[in-house]
Amino acid sequence: MTTNIKLYPATAPGSENLTITEEFFIEEKNGRKKELVQNVTSPELIPFIPEGLENAPAFIIIPGGAFMRQVLSHEGRDVAEWLNSLGMAAFVLKTRLPVNEHKNQYDVLLMDAQRAVRIVRARAKEWGIREDAIGVMGFSAGGYQTALIATGFDKKLGKPVDEADFYSARPDFCVLGYPAISGDVQQNRGDGKSNPIAIYEKKQLAKYKPHEMLNENTPPLFIFETDDDETTPAENSVLLYFAARAKKVSAELHIFRTGNHGFGLGNDQAQTGQWKSLFLRWAETLGIYSDAK
Repeated sequence: MTTNIKLYPATAPGSENLTITEEFFIEEKNGRKKELVQNVTSPELIPFIPEGLENAPAFIIIPGGAFMRQVLSHEGRDVAEWLNSLGMAAFVLKTRLPVNEHKNQYDVLLMDAQRAVRIVRARAKEWGIREDAIGVMGFSAGGYQTALIATGFDKKLGKPVDEADFYSARPDFCVLGYPAISGDVQQNRGDGKSNPIAIYEKKQLAKYKPHEMLNENTPPLFIFETDDDETTPAENSVLLYFAARAKKVSAELHIFRTGNHGFGLGNDQAQTGQWKSLFLRWAETLGIYSDAK
């Protein structure tokens, strides 16, 4: 299946009057080529569904990009293809972002994530997916969006647009890679000068605070981070983990000594690539993965 799936049957609610043009581009830095998208007004799911799936788990993958763009390559497609190799379905979420002036600028992350989960659940049987094994996996700013859907899946944002909106938006499990979580942590990252917080990020993190929204209905969390990350410092992940502990929500946290930020699968790093095997063992305990497949 190669056709992208639009999240909304018509113009995305709140983006009707935006005149920006969606843009794809490539950026090379430190020997890594990134495929990026920005100025999204028509969010969609990019499907990676292997043929012949039966009752397979699925992940909606949300790439990062500092809340102003998304890295569709190593935090999107590469992760989806790896999950496919394990017998899982995957969908990369190309989402609207708060850097753009949508009417509901700081709601679009949660709205689009809710809609994505509902669409996958509504069409699960069609794609050979278990309705009770739909997860969300996000990186960096996408990790924040993942934390949002994990803790705010039941918030009412707008009116239903079709039958899919009557399905649950609650993920069954969530994986968060080096997520942004707290405005206070992000405000004080590094020396505060070389990597200052953008105004739209500051307002986004002030409106929705996942570590405060977390409750007993939050799904199980798997969180990984590095000790030397100066973009989304490890305090973000620790804060979310302790919030889960306080509400007795199942959570697993791994902090690697080195790896910096934005490593995705971590295949080119000495330590960070270990998150994949740790994740699989965690997934086994939830009954969503087995080496026997």
